[in-house]
Amino acid sequence: MEVPVLDGEQIYLRRLTEDDASEAYVSWMNNPEINQYLESRFYTHTIESTKAFIRSVSNDSNYLFGIFLKDCGKHIGNVKVGGINHYHRYADIGFLIGEKEYWGKGIATEAIKLATSFAFVTLRLHKLWGGLYSPNIGSLRAFQKNGYEQEGVKKSQYLLNGIYYDDIMFGKVNPNE
Repeated sequence: MEVPVLDGEQIYLRRLTEDDASEAYVSWMNNPEINQYLESRFYTHTIESTKAFIRSVSNDSNYLFGIFLKDCGKHIGNVKVGGINHYHRYADIGFLIGEKEYWGKGIATEAIKLATSFAFVTLRLHKLWGGLYSPNIGSLRAFQKNGYEQEGVKKSQYLLNGIYYDDIMFGKVNPNE
């Protein structure tokens, strides 16, 4: 399927290609502060491994979008709708703001809004869900601002810096159904 550019107020989303596997992108994935709540933090990333990842999620069951600033086109993060279950019509949603100077500026909230609309309107999914480490308050707020509701907690699920944290699960059902 041809995937349109998703246009927001501060940002736009477009599907990533291998050409987007830049040094900046790789540096986010290897930065312990930026990737602290990502399972990908356990791997060392390179341009080639990043290109391979983009290839692996370029299909009709995964949509990996780059988050780009409208005013200058700078790639500052990613949002993914993926692991689509076509039978039950649900998918996971996850995101990363890789450029720290854009944390706390509503970018994640806007990216979730755009990706959720794409999933519900274009893909006609019934439900989206995502999880987060309990200390990740920024992600929690971004989900809540988009109408996602807490659906559950997996206690002591993730080990981070010697401490176990809960996995908080959020979900949203397509309001258009």
